[in-house]
Amino acid sequence: MKMIFVCTGNTCRSPLAESYAKTRFKNAEFASRGLMVISSDTSKASIDIIERESLAPPTSPEQLKEEDVEGSLLLVMTPEHKMAIEQRHPDANVKLISEFADGSTEPIADPYGGSAKNYEVVYNQLRSFIDKFDL
Repeated sequence: MKMIFVCTGNTCRSPLAESYAKTRFKNAEFASRGLMVISSDTSKASIDIIERESLAPPTSPEQLKEEDVEGSLLLVMTPEHKMAIEQRHPDANVKLISEFADGSTEPIADPYGGSAKNYEVVYNQLRSFIDKFDL
């Protein structure tokens, strides 16, 4: 089953999650999408971490589409993302990353516009959850 990480703009959190998951689990299919994509470039701070950690490159920022929802597990960053997807796609298989990892409901804060340290915190949080995936 394809797993798609979803955040707001698909430039910060979901590309980091996608890159780490692709690197960590070679036998699974990952992508990332956004709910309100306005940029075609992954954030520089996310790219800096991806390059420093020698992670697989993420897909380019892209809007979540109907065909993404069908047959995929959507892994979102916040309860608000989950609610937005469920409203548009009532049959979607959608979970918080934390929920899929360990059953918790911990949101992943948006580092957009923040410092490199904010991105590091998000990366470490994503990594700790993805490391718990039972794939």
